[in-house]
Amino acid sequence: MKLIPLTLFLVSATGLATGAAFADEPVGFQNGMKLLTKYNCQACHSADKTMTGPSLHDVAKKYASDPHARSVLSESILNGSSGAWDSAAPMPPTKVPDSDLRPLVDWILSLSQY
Repeated sequence: MKLIPLTLFLVSATGLATGAAFADEPVGFQNGMKLLTKYNCQACHSADKTMTGPSLHDVAKKYASDPHARSVLSESILNGSSGAWDSAAPMPPTKVPDSDLRPLVDWILSLSQY
């Protein structure tokens, strides 16, 4: 009987610790993933794996020290791009309103920490 309460405690504590790990991000990981899905970015991008497009972690690392990263990524999302990652597939323009664009770009850039 004592094993069940201990197991529940460990599961609860692990869940709390995991949630706290993303508390300092500009946009939490789950919120970033929701934006990624909302604008169908996951069709070509993954947070951690190269697909048709680069992983968002690689994008974040590439622009980590670029003071213009936010505007460069915003322009790429809104206007599309090609050739930046040696991919034959161009990135199409995506209509993302300003209210979602900044949080999406901030979340992508925050992935350089991981």
